[in-house]
Amino acid sequence: MSARTLTPEGRADIEALALTHLERGWHRAAQLAVYRDGVLRLDLRLGEGAAGRRMGGRDRMLYFSATKPLAAVAILMLADRGALDLDAPVATVWAEFAQGGKERCTVRHVLTHRGGFPVFPPEFDWAHIDDWEAVTEATAALPVRWAPGAEVGYHPVTYGFALGEVIRRIDGRMPRDFLRDEVFAPLGMDASLGVPDAQVGDVVLPRAMSEVTFQDPEGVEGRTSDIVRRFTQPSTLRAQLPAANGIGTAEALARFYAMLVGGGELGGVRLLRPESVAEATRVHAAADEDRTSGLPSSYGLGFLVGGWAPPFDQPGVFGHSGQQCAVAYGDPARGLGVAYLTDGLHDPYVVQTRTEEMAAAVVAACA
Repeated sequence: MSARTLTPEGRADIEALALTHLERGWHRAAQLAVYRDGVLRLDLRLGEGAAGRRMGGRDRMLYFSATKPLAAVAILMLADRGALDLDAPVATVWAEFAQGGKERCTVRHVLTHRGGFPVFPPEFDWAHIDDWEAVTEATAALPVRWAPGAEVGYHPVTYGFALGEVIRRIDGRMPRDFLRDEVFAPLGMDASLGVPDAQVGDVVLPRAMSEVTFQDPEGVEGRTSDIVRRFTQPSTLRAQLPAANGIGTAEALARFYAMLVGGGELGGVRLLRPESVAEATRVHAAADEDRTSGLPSSYGLGFLVGGWAPPFDQPGVFGHSGQQCAVAYGDPARGLGVAYLTDGLHDPYVVQTRTEEMAAAVVAACA
């Protein structure tokens, strides 16, 4: 059976909508890529690229938390190879992690945001976020806020340091190098975990377009600007944050989801067993009120699955959003791998409207 495509009318509607979002001032830069049945069907790059130039082929964007599934797949690859038991305590391979009540925290707990160590304390020095030894030592020292496995609470950054150190302890390579060698290069993805200083000029930096967040509906605390400050400083851009600083193109991220929708294989390159993909992309943990966000949440193994808002409210859809500006997902029923990245960190209404409108346009183009 031949690969399905997007209708010409649907492609035109997607492109028009992407331009409309730009014209509304919701962001100044965007990339959108759509794969269907393993074939790239759309690759848009709009607005301002890095350093104020017009968006072009060199420009790469921050994935923010849309990075988390990349780290999850690295972990699942080790599990497929028999090097890791997801239900073994993290401390089995990383003895120092057994502090503060985390002795029984498993890799599965971390993947499903049930580890109980969601955030660093306020005094954590973000300026040293590029010091792997320091950040993993700080992660290991964290006390739990709830017993591992007992509750669900999103781990924005600690998720990645815990999983990244597990990768390093088992494989010997840093998470950046594992992802480069085992995921990005085999799939031909223009992506990396952080960038060297010489490549910072090719990164489209994020912008605070609104200070309004769910946690601060009046926008008086400057939370969005704080995120932008953290993620535009050199130490963050060159660091390796397996939960938050994947950097690359939308095409690369959509290709990653095309692989997952293909049962762990794309273009003759297999990363995971089909059974592992199916297991990772079903609901493992859900809460009416997430301990971190206060919102309903639903997680697979490193993925958002079965959520309350599009596109994750659709049967079988899995993926991840990224800090008020990005979303990427797979839709197995339609054979879709989609990534929509922008530089505009906006308020929840705009973020959800932007996502819903684009997700609906992509579905309509599959008719």
